[in-house]
Amino acid sequence: MQTHGKRALVLSGGGGRGAYHIGALSYLEGRGWRPDIIVGTSIGAVNGATLGSGIPVAALRERWLDLSTDDVQKMRADDVYIDNLVRGGRHVFDTTPLLATLKGHSKKWLGKPWVIPEILNSTESHYEVWITAVDAESRQLVYFNNHEADGITAEKVQASCSIPLWYEPTMINRHTYLDGGVIANTPFRKALELGATEIVVVLMAPLPGQTPRASRIAAPPLPDDELLAIPQRLWSAFEPALDMMLTEIVWNDYRLFEAQRRAGEFPEVQWLRCVAPTAPLPVGLMTTYDRNYHIRLFRQAEEDARAALDELFQEEASS
Repeated sequence: MQTHGKRALVLSGGGGRGAYHIGALSYLEGRGWRPDIIVGTSIGAVNGATLGSGIPVAALRERWLDLSTDDVQKMRADDVYIDNLVRGGRHVFDTTPLLATLKGHSKKWLGKPWVIPEILNSTESHYEVWITAVDAESRQLVYFNNHEADGITAEKVQASCSIPLWYEPTMINRHTYLDGGVIANTPFRKALELGATEIVVVLMAPLPGQTPRASRIAAPPLPDDELLAIPQRLWSAFEPALDMMLTEIVWNDYRLFEAQRRAGEFPEVQWLRCVAPTAPLPVGLMTTYDRNYHIRLFRQAEEDARAALDELFQEEASS
């Protein structure tokens, strides 16, 4: 029977589209493929830290079914008004609810934390977890991991999710942090650095060169309150360009990786495969958390993972 080396799962950023990760995770679990390392950015950091906290894939799926936008950001128009016009804020939405959700401190999530440092940062954790953020002062990508002295906390996960302009920066020990996706939305390089031999990268935008297809998932409606609809409308105009930029960055990095492999670098890597949607996901899903959309993303990701990995796993099973 074939044995594996070091397996790594890389979870990209993408906000409410992080439900797509769950479908890919369900497929991998069904195939008996469990990572040793999880590397995540933004919502990938949330999912990675939650898994590292001892919460299994099935339970994480149930949490996503219960997750709504107001568990992540304040969704009252008067909150937006006070933060930006009275307090002079430099962001649209306040993510105080996200921190309360991660810690299990909100009324809805009381006693059901997503991030449990006592498990995540101990030998009880089944995974080596790495999450990204950007130090706003040095403008450098930083990693937090559950094997370092300070470990991973809910605040560090929040830092990884601090999308500039949309959400406020996160302050930790007098350092200001931004979303890790600013520099590395799909940080597969860390998996290479850690000596991974099998790598699955889960993206939330199609890879360049794929035949364009229409998405089967409809775009979410705008909020009823016009004061909330205005920033969402502006974000929706920007989101496709952001997707294209982030995808091009990771694709160029992937092509560099392939060239390096041809030159003899990374000899330990047996394979690296990407799971990605075949069509752009609808505009607005990045900033919307809704049960019905999550279910559709679960299903799409399982289909995409099957298409990307079935043949590989069948070959391995027969070897």
